[in-house]
This record gives sequence, C-alpha cells and structure tokens, in this order.
Amino acid sequence: MDRFKLIDNTVESNNILVDTKELHNYQAKILGEWERQQKVKGFTIETVALNLRNINEFLSLSSKFFWEITSDDVENFYLSLVGRGLAHSTRRKYQSNISTFYNFLRNRKSLEIYNVLGVTVPDVLDDFNKFFHRRDDNDIRVVPPRKDIVDTFFEGMKEEMKYGRKYYTAARDYVFFKVLMLSGLRIFELTKIDINDLRFDLGESGKIHVRFGKGSRGTGYKTRWVPMLNDVDVLLKWYLDEILPDFKKENMNKVAVFLSENGQRVSRNTMRANLKRRQRNIGVPEEELFSAHQLRHAFATSQVELGVDILTMSKLLGHANVSTTAGYLEPSSNYIERRIRVSQENWRKQLADWEEGE
Repeated sequence: MDRFKLIDNTVESNNILVDTKELHNYQAKILGEWERQQKVKGFTIETVALNLRNINEFLSLSSKFFWEITSDDVENFYLSLVGRGLAHSTRRKYQSNISTFYNFLRNRKSLEIYNVLGVTVPDVLDDFNKFFHRRDDNDIRVVPPRKDIVDTFFEGMKEEMKYGRKYYTAARDYVFFKVLMLSGLRIFELTKIDINDLRFDLGESGKIHVRFGKGSRGTGYKTRWVPMLNDVDVLLKWYLDEILPDFKKENMNKVAVFLSENGQRVSRNTMRANLKRRQRNIGVPEEELFSAHQLRHAFATSQVELGVDILTMSKLLGHANVSTTAGYLEPSSNYIERRIRVSQENWRKQLADWEEGE
C-alpha cells in the first residue's frame, strides 16, 4: 500500500497562449492581480497607482511582455532614468517596484505562468544591476543648469512667442517652465494644479495649494502651500487671462490650469518632452540640456544664496527631511567665497570690539 499520494496543484491549461491580443490581455490580468495584492497590504490608492504606473512605464519603454524582460532591459531602463537627471533615491524607487512585481510573479504566479505561457519567470535583478540603499541617497548632487543657459532658453522662448506659428502653445510652455524655476515645484505637482488651487487672496502675493506633493513609504500624496514668490502671481494672472482661454475646447478639462491643445490636462511626460524639444530648437548644446528637476535644484540654490534658511527651503520644496534639502544645494564658488569673506569680516569686527573693551 502506497503511503504517499502525488497531488497535482498546477493550473489547468489546454493551450499555450500565442495570440498577441490574448498575450496583452493576460499581462493586464496579472498586473491587475498585483494591483489588488498591494491594496491588500494596505498601500494607499495613490501609492498603488504610482507603483502600477512605474511598472507600465518600464514595460512600455522595454517594448516587451513581463516574461520576456532580461537583466539588460533593466539596465537600459535604468540608464534612461539617469539620462533624465533623476536622483538615485528616485531611480531606486523604480527598481523597488520592479523587484516587488517580479517577487510577486515568482512566489504567486510561477506555476500559472508556466502552464499558460510555457515559460518561467525570469530573474531580472542580480548583483550587477541591483542598486541598494545608500547612505548618501539624500545627498546626491544634481548640478543646476548654468544661469546663462537658462537665460538663453527663456529668451528663446520669448522669441518663439513673438514669431512662432503657435503663440499660445509657446506661451503656455513658457509660463509652465518659468513657474517651475521660480517656485521649485515638481513637474508632476504643477501638472496637477487646478484653477482653484491658485489662491491670489492669501499672503502678500498669493499661494499655490499643492495637493499632489510627493509622499514616502506608501503614505500617499502630501499637501502644502507654496507662496507665489518672484512675481509668479503676475505671471499666472496673465496666463489665466490671456493664454488659458485659447485652450478651451468643447470637451475641455474645466478645472486644470495647464491644458493640451485638445483641451485636456497636460501630462508630465508631455512637458518633459516639450522642455527637451524646445531647448534643442533654441540651440542649447546637447551637453547643456537641463531637466525640470534641475530647475527645481536651481530654485533651491538661488534662494539659499539669497539668504533663505535650509529649514524654510525644506518646507517650500515639500521635503520631510532637511538632509534631502541639503542634497539640492549647489552654491556657486563666488557665493562660498563671499560667505567666507563675510564670516572673516564679522570675526575681525568682533575681535576689534573685544580688544577695545579691554
């Protein structure tokens, strides 16, 4: 008499999927189950949506199904993130999503995937392309663009507004990128701003209500108020009165501040592409091309050079940790020299006062 009995716990499948439409549907089904698993773990709706977007972006740029991905694809995707000027900690977030997703596939779906597709779940992360937490995650120096390059860009945008074929689109982009540089907002935050978020009645010059600030560790979006410094209020009032009405279409988004030509809210990917395209058209050298994230760093550096303390800057930028803000600052050599001279002069004055007191 046999003491043991083999139990078949594999997923029933009569045929291996080969139809392209069926393959896309199957991938969507698996992604949906991963999305559900994250909700079960208690992640916020916003965090789950962000994680799913990151994986979809990864698969889209790789132009492959998740079971076809290789370690080379991960490295190429990572290099594309580096090329966008993203901080190490942000790039590591993408990797964390990729790692979590493939762990889910391996531990929960490997038998099903083998029976449905006839393949095993690939190992896409190894010691050569896996990036671990670093002590300096919050101290990565992203070099702000040179002032003369930024000035050239915005002067070129003004020329485009004067003589270009699409005045209103050029004006929209000019205001969008100018607000980024003068307020320190993240590009995603600015795309999500609604008309009602522009409170010109608050403070001395008005405030922007940021409702989709970057959260951390699954906490969801963080809100904050950002003052309209450096004549941002004047710029936005002009935009609302003179430029936005041209984007109003029959089926337009009636609340968003920045709209596409078809009347819908602009996306961050569209504005990132517009920033790069317009720099190239203006003639900014390829090696000097800057990202929206670099404009944020330029804002932080300029404000500190003007005397704004780092704690205030952390509030403006929406950082939970002051050490993150410190990683944004890249003072010019002239600024450092001036600060040293001021400190030396103050010390000499204090020493002279002390000697006179004797």
